[in-house]
Amino acid sequence: MNPHFIFNSLNSIQDLILKGDVEHSYSYITTFSNLVRRTLSYSEKDFIDFDQEIKLLELYLSLEKLRFKKELNYIIDIKNVEDIMLPPLLIQPFIENSLIHGLLHKEGQKNLKITFELNETLICTISDNGIGREKSKAIKLRQRSEHESFSGKAIHKRFEILSNVFEGDFGYKYEDLYENNEAIGTKVILSIPIKHKF
Repeated sequence: MNPHFIFNSLNSIQDLILKGDVEHSYSYITTFSNLVRRTLSYSEKDFIDFDQEIKLLELYLSLEKLRFKKELNYIIDIKNVEDIMLPPLLIQPFIENSLIHGLLHKEGQKNLKITFELNETLICTISDNGIGREKSKAIKLRQRSEHESFSGKAIHKRFEILSNVFEGDFGYKYEDLYENNEAIGTKVILSIPIKHKF
């Protein structure tokens, strides 16, 4: 999880407290502590229930929605997924990437869709209507931020290890979305190994 997200969450909590919004600040603190507790607990495990991963993503997105206010809409669409386990904490960094690099700089309504479909592997598709990867790279260059994040390197390494251990083609690929030669967002498709519970 990106340290900036933790810092922003604590800033949002502080802002609510300073405004005297006790009810919302308490709710935010409870959600944030639940997310941190789950993240720490799951990071020690090789596999967790699919439902646990979804709950973690919902907690994360509910906190991000407070930051983005009413402009952020997200949908989690689960097609034919049941009774499976998956490696924890693989999906959240891609959602965070979509929010920070695609949607944060977009004017107006920001849409995020996360779809899960079970084939021989779990396919997770994350689509946004953000500014696209080219414009995002240009912003990073202007800000002189050229380093690859720690979480990016760690996720890449984890997928390499999972592909070796489970002898499958696991990983992720990005697709740029265009309409009339204009960037209208980004899609990332993740192929994740699973274990059946029964």
